[in-house]
This record gives sequence, C-alpha cells and structure tokens, in this order.
Amino acid sequence: MKKVLIGLGVIVVLLVAAVVIIPQFVPLESYKAEIQAQAKQATGRDLRIDGPISLSLFPAIAISVEDVGFSNAPGAAAPEMATIERLDVALQILPLIGGEVAVDRFILERPVISLEVDADGKPNWDIQTGQADTAGGETSSGAGDGESGGGSAVSEIRLGEVRLIDGTFSYADRQSGQEETLSAVNMELSLPSLSEPFAAEGSADWKGETVTLSVNAESPRNLMSGEATNLAMTIEAAPVTFSFDGAARNAEELGLQGQLALAVPSIRNLAAWTGNPLEFPGDGLGPFNLEGVLEMMGAKIALTDAKLSVDEIAADGLFSVDARGAKPVIKAELNVDQLNLNPYLPPEGEGGGEAAASGSGGSGSGAEGGQGDWSDEPIDVSALGALDADLAFNAGGIQFREVKIGKSSLTVLLQDSKLTADLSEMLLYEGAGKGTIVVDGASGQPAISADFDLANFQAGPFLTDLADFDRILGTTETKLSVTAAGASQRELVSSLNGDGAVVFKDGAVKGINLAAMMRNISAAAIEQSFDSAEQTDFAELSGTFQIDKGIVSNKDLTLVAPLVRMTGEGTIPLPPRTVDYQVKPKLVGSLEGQGGESDLAGIAVPIKVTGPWHDISYQPDLAGALSDQIKDPGALLEKVPDADSLKDATEGGAKGLLDKLAPKSGGDGESKSPLDGLLGN
Repeated sequence: MKKVLIGLGVIVVLLVAAVVIIPQFVPLESYKAEIQAQAKQATGRDLRIDGPISLSLFPAIAISVEDVGFSNAPGAAAPEMATIERLDVALQILPLIGGEVAVDRFILERPVISLEVDADGKPNWDIQTGQADTAGGETSSGAGDGESGGGSAVSEIRLGEVRLIDGTFSYADRQSGQEETLSAVNMELSLPSLSEPFAAEGSADWKGETVTLSVNAESPRNLMSGEATNLAMTIEAAPVTFSFDGAARNAEELGLQGQLALAVPSIRNLAAWTGNPLEFPGDGLGPFNLEGVLEMMGAKIALTDAKLSVDEIAADGLFSVDARGAKPVIKAELNVDQLNLNPYLPPEGEGGGEAAASGSGGSGSGAEGGQGDWSDEPIDVSALGALDADLAFNAGGIQFREVKIGKSSLTVLLQDSKLTADLSEMLLYEGAGKGTIVVDGASGQPAISADFDLANFQAGPFLTDLADFDRILGTTETKLSVTAAGASQRELVSSLNGDGAVVFKDGAVKGINLAAMMRNISAAAIEQSFDSAEQTDFAELSGTFQIDKGIVSNKDLTLVAPLVRMTGEGTIPLPPRTVDYQVKPKLVGSLEGQGGESDLAGIAVPIKVTGPWHDISYQPDLAGALSDQIKDPGALLEKVPDADSLKDATEGGAKGLLDKLAPKSGGDGESKSPLDGLLGN
C-alpha cells in the first residue's frame, strides 16, 4: 500500500501544483503543454493530459482532470506507470493559510497503477523530484534544511469525501519473478481531524476472491508521531478471516499489542489461493482457528494465551516467531488434549507398490509380483535448514494409525539442520516408555539415530494396532538403539546398525500348539498347524538382536513353557526383505514354566523359516533332527519321568505322550521306532 500511495502522491501533487500556478483567468486548455513541460522537468517523465481540465477557486480550490497518464521508467513492461480516468480534488482555502489541509473532496476514478522492479532491482517509482543544485550549489527551493520554522509544517489534516473507485494495481518483480494484481479496488476514507478517529473501508479482487478491509485508528496524530493509539482492523475473504483489536505504535518498527483472531476454513484451500499449494500426504489440514494476545515489534512476534485448533486437534499455550535473523526462530509450548496424526499420513502402502511393480530396485528386493520394496527416491531434508525451533508438547493422548498412546511429553529442538525429538514420557498399552529420535540433515542427506526403552506394556493389543499382528501375547519389555544414514529409504535401511532386546512374560503364541505340532513334524503338518483356535502358553519368550548394515541377527531366542522349550537363531536381512531363521521346538518332561530350565533334554526338530517377506516358508530340518537332536531315543525315553508325575496333565504321562508320537507298527505289521513317528514316516 505504501508503494501505491507514493505513486499516487507524486501524480496528485504534480497535478495540483501545476494547475494552481497557472494564471487564474487564462483558459487552462491553453496551458496543457506548459503543465506537461513542467512535469517533464520535475520528474524526467512524460505527463499525458488528453481530457479537459477545470479549475475553480471559490468557495474552495477545486480541480478536475480527465484521461491522464504518467509514463513509466525506461525498460518497464507497461508504457505508462499510471493512468487515471478522472481526478476530482477540492481543498478549502482558509485552512491552508493556517497550515491545515482540509480536503472537501478527493475522488480517484478507475486509476491503473503499475509498479515494477527491474532486473537490476530498481523500482519504477524511484522518480527524480527536482533539479539537484543551482549554479551556486544551493538547492533551488531554499527550504531543504529540514527545520520546522516559518509555519510551513502541516498542523492538521481534514478529509471529507475521499474515494477510490474501481482501481487496478499491479506489482511485478523482474528479479524474483513475483507478479501480483489487485482489481476492482474500491476504498473510502474518513478523517475529520488528526485528533479524531480515522476510518477506512474498502475491497479488492485478488486471485479470484473478493477481499474486504476495515481499519479504525483512534488517534492518527499519535500514530504519525510514533506514540501508541488504539487500532482495530479486519480482513475478510472466503479463504481467510483476520482481526486485530488493540494498540499500535508506528515508531522505528511497527508495534502491535492486542487480541488477534484468525479463522481459515481450509488450510489447503488457503495455500492454493495464495499460489503455494501443499503437496502434503493425508486428508488433513482443513479448518484452522487461532486466537490469543499478540505482541509484535517489527519482525518479532509472540502470541500468549493462545488457543488454536487444526481439524479435530485443539491446543493451548504460547509461541513466538523471531524473523530478524538469517532464518526464523520459532518457540512454542503447547498442551494438546488428543493428537490424532492419521489425517496427516499417506494411505498405508502408498509409494512402495508402484516402484516394485515397475521392476525398480536392487537385487533380491523381494518385490516380485508387485510386492513392496524400499524406495530409491532421494529424501529432501532441506526443510530442516529453513528455520530453528524449540518446541514442547504435552498431549493427553496420541493416535498414529491404529496405535493409541496415552499421556505423553515431547520436546523438539531444531538447530542448524539437526532435529532432536525427546519423548520423555509415554504411556503405552498399560505400560510406559521413553525415547529419542535425532535427524541430522546438515550434510544434505539424513543421518538418523533412535533410542527407545519400553516397559511392561501389553504386546497383544500393541502389535495388533501397530502391524495387525495378533499372534503374540504377554507383558513386554523392549529396548532399541539404532543409527542409519543415506540419501534414500533403501540407503537408510542398508546402513542400519544397532542392537536391542525384547522379553515377553506370561503370554502365549497364538495360532499354533507346539506340543501338538510335534506329533507330526512334516512340512505339510507344519503348514496345517497354524490354527486361530490354538495357542502355546509360555512363561517367557526373550531374545536379543544386533543389526549390522541392515542385517538383523539373533542367536538367543528362548521360549519356556510347560512340556515345551524352544530356541531360535538366524538373520533377517532388511535390504532384500528376506528371512533366514531356524527355530527348535522341543518336547520335554516338565510342566514347569515360569522359572523352569530352558536346556532340558527332550525331543527337538529344527524348523527352517526362510524366504521373502511376502512368501515365507516353513520347513522341518530333518537332517538336523537326525544328527543333533535324537542320537539315542532309548536313552531319551529313560530320562522322561514316570507317567504318574504327569498324568494330571497328559493322559498316560510323558511316556504315554511319546508313545503316541511314535507309533509301534506300520500298516504292513512292521515295527517302527519312536523316531520314525516323530519324523512323520
């Protein structure tokens, strides 16, 4: 607006000054050429007056000019910087004698103002305003010393009818490529005096929407002198409504203090309207509302007693933005009741399927048949360097996909392209935890580290919500510490290093009864053993793992349950998305679970778990069973306790159970050994 007023001011002053100095009783049409010559000498620009000029001196100085144009700077896109269809100005005579400007009428009809910055950064409103020096080196006006004597200062301004009708204002920056246009601009001003309230109301069309503006200032004199005054302002358009009611001070920097309110029906629509559409996943970023106490001094803004809402998320607290430095600094402390992140997440499975189906990816990707694969798209971390931030969030609950997290406290520190998120408190499925995630983008690609420690949470509902996996139940403790670095998702996974541990207590493996499965350990029997109605209860299931260059290895998986022990070891190579693992379920002669020994002698047959993630196979390792597990079946049977000690649990005792596992004879009457029955022969 300041740029526009400068352009208008130059034109108006030139027109008024030129007409006033014309001899009062000579027809003005005869002096058009002289007026244009004076404008050329004063500004270096051409003034075009194609319409009639009228002047009256009583009871007020009234000037009317039609069809006026003011030429543009050399090289500008538009030939004229300003055109005006009609300018009508009326000034009272007597107040001028006392140093007051009393405008009875100022009407500007259909002005077209073109503001432009050229490729060298020079604005077209930078106009030469007079001869630099006289021959003696003094300014031609003799009044450029800046002193206020002589009564030349304006002591009062009074505005009567002041209107701008159907104007068009354009701005183009040839350096940045920015171009903006306001059309259908209409404005009315009211200023009885500098000591009385100022009011302005108007509207304009911008990017297909009508924007209305209303401004009221209690004391324009205070505002002009750098003192504070009450100010109220509203801006309304379909995509956004803004209001401020408080105090303003126009000193070296504009200062505001008062109540602010902002309402946005749709963040996405607002961004698209301003020319910055959001490429953001999910279907969130709809309604946004903000209100609070604003304190602004120049480029430093703080909002206290803030209440904001985004979609269904409501929060309160305070935050500030300091844009005085090389990049903005944001600080915030917000309390959120329930934080639902789902509207801001992409649909599950989005992105991986297309890349895999197109055949992209490295060898052993496991992407056959359109299955998921790691992405090779570069990860852009430039946003981490756009600002610095110090944020604190307290949430009554968080939902991520189906995972439901209870009361949580999170701090986020972003400085020099390094983001540290510290989750100091987290209630999780009847348990608790804490964790830290660091994302460092200083090198131009992400370097990530994460540490989590979760205790006493219920694995069943957690894994069901997290990955729709409902086969393990129990009270769980887990620790995880990992690092990764890379330019893409695939590189991150391939560089993953770290370790962790997990313990499940007093739980169950659903879908399989290990003891029953070992009645027939053939491959077909294993496949048929997964039954949602079955489960293996255990006292403890635990293991540790290490991660080296994306390969997860485990050597100490242990399950302790009545009549069953199980160990396991193997690897899960993450880059190719495959499994190479072996479990060893073993029938033992003990009902003891919690606190029971895990290395009891018994019947064990390894099972190999191999293949790509989307097509895992389970096969018995018969060779391993023959060579390692049952070298002396007779001796093993001798170690099994007498039937009486176990008859409450299994009919006939453990020996009877083993007898059932090993049929005594085949269909041809030939006797078979217990090992033959165990192996499904």
